[in-house]
Amino acid sequence: MRGVVNIKRLLGIILLCTSVLSGCQENSNIYSGIEKTDIEDISNAKNLEFVYEYKGYTDHWAAAYYVYKMIDNDEHASKLVLKYVGKQPEPTGELRYAYDTEGGGAGSGTLPSDHSKDGIYYLGSSGGNGAIAARNSLVKMQVKWNGNTETFELKPEINR
Repeated sequence: MRGVVNIKRLLGIILLCTSVLSGCQENSNIYSGIEKTDIEDISNAKNLEFVYEYKGYTDHWAAAYYVYKMIDNDEHASKLVLKYVGKQPEPTGELRYAYDTEGGGAGSGTLPSDHSKDGIYYLGSSGGNGAIAARNSLVKMQVKWNGNTETFELKPEINR
């Protein structure tokens, strides 16, 4: 009888560990497809001086904002990428977004929902030699779709 209790206890511990690890794995994959290694301009660059990255997510969306600069170039560039991570079906109709950074950079736009590839929306890029988001600042993001609105913050990914 004692052996059965120990086996049940062991199985319970294994199930608990599996569910905890699955939850961690799910969060780590939420940015799959929108990591800096997925952005060609960044991943193919041989002479990057810096890349600032900001990330955040909700129940329905994951977003990444990148600011980067090449060595020997006075201009920087930025890219904003949004990924639908909610339950199916994906959004229909128009998708509206707005973002604002501390230190420089803001924008908004409207896209048709079919403008995505595998639920990933490339919201554009900008560049110049003006102000950029501070490395340790927040980016405020708002997404509107199908009568829903979500507002969330993208936090800096420092030392990654």
